Amino acid sequence: MKIFVKRKVYDKPSVLAKGIHSGYKRIQEGWASWMMKCTRNFSRRTWLAILILFVLLTSTFCVYLAISSFRKNGNSSILIVRIKKPIHIHETGKTFPEDLKVSEAECDRIKKFRVYMDSLARSPAGKIIYDSIISNRPGLMDSVAFLENYYEQLKQKQEWKRK
Repeated sequence: MKIFVKRKVYDKPSVLAKGIHSGYKRIQEGWASWMMKCTRNFSRRTWLAILILFVLLTSTFCVYLAISSFRKNGNSSILIVRIKKPIHIHETGKTFPEDLKVSEAECDRIKKFRVYMDSLARSPAGKIIYDSIISNRPGLMDSVAFLENYYEQLKQKQEWKRK
């Protein structure tokens, strides 16, 4: 794993980057010139009053935020809350085979589908349909085999529990 990777340095900025940069510069220069026009007639005393007012307002607001965060009322910014361990921390979310019921109808549908697909694969006319199904759904037959195997295992476990 490389920590320090040389990055590609572009010699020429793109046209879009140049356009964005020039537009940003134009807006920045326009704002600066408008602000200079507005404050052209301010004296040193006015600037000093504006500075003092700004510092007083911002420092007052910061002190207010600091004090209100430590007050005991319900709307404080800093809350101290105990961390609680979740009740179901040891549960994985997986269901166990004994909870599942396998119906015979589901098993029969899977087996009939497997037989139907096998019959399509064996006949020359059905081979075209079979190939199109397999090309559109490549893992279909693997899934069917997995389901058949899974249902068989569940049946065996259910029969073993009955005994």
